[in-house]
Amino acid sequence: MELTIRPIAHPQSRDPNTSFPLDGKDVNSVTDEALATLLTSAPILHQLGGTTVVRLSETLIMKGGGSVMTSEAEMLRLIASRTTIRAPRVYRSFQVKDDTQYFGTSGYIVMDFIPGQPLNECWNGISRDTQGKIATQIAEMIQELQSIELLQPGPASEQPCRGPFFTDYSAGPFKDTTEMEAWFNHKLDICKSVHQAPIDIPPFHFTKFVLTHHDISPRNLILGQDEQVWLIDWAYSGAYPPAFESAALSIQPFFTDFTKAVLSLIPRYPEEEMQLDSIAYGLTTAALA
Repeated sequence: MELTIRPIAHPQSRDPNTSFPLDGKDVNSVTDEALATLLTSAPILHQLGGTTVVRLSETLIMKGGGSVMTSEAEMLRLIASRTTIRAPRVYRSFQVKDDTQYFGTSGYIVMDFIPGQPLNECWNGISRDTQGKIATQIAEMIQELQSIELLQPGPASEQPCRGPFFTDYSAGPFKDTTEMEAWFNHKLDICKSVHQAPIDIPPFHFTKFVLTHHDISPRNLILGQDEQVWLIDWAYSGAYPPAFESAALSIQPFFTDFTKAVLSLIPRYPEEEMQLDSIAYGLTTAALA
């Protein structure tokens, strides 16, 4: 039997009658040290692995942990300034040196609390018509993201790349297209050498990089009362080839009807998606090779 690790959440974190630690306070008047302590004392909205999201006030949350990077906060600021995508606004972000963490820091981001229902909790109970409207909203978000091209591949701040195509250990940072291509072609060569990829799959060749969320899933979407969806958890986001978004969507094992609906509305890149699918062995069994 497959075991599913479920996130921890305190019911009071969504209870409007709860008194939250920063209710009525200006978050900018609170020190970094005081904010950091709230990660272990404020009501938990979501906790999974080494990442915790707590409710600071009626309108604010804080995300923190060893996997929380400055690149996520910078991407959210970029999204706010250059797109109309519904995503949390960032009010504070900081890093604390922490040698116990894989990346050497613990990060903290204070941002909007988005009221509504997590889409993974309500998707199966909403009408087909509403599901279709949601899929259209997601497709429009992806198209808007992909309308913005960047020259530098990867996350903001020249930080390591994370997501389904970079192993559990991350990769990079890559200084340019050539470096990123070399990493992917190395993975492809490994897979071919052990007969885990078709020998005739062509090498990777990246021609442009666009804004990419890289983890679009019902668990990262909030459905508001007005049936507008908000896209959260930008930890894996960055500048990647357009195919990375559709490829990441296509390999998700849950909510396949959601995935199918969104994929039917966005551009597809069959050859590039096949390339990414072909390096699975190099990202898992041979992750460190």
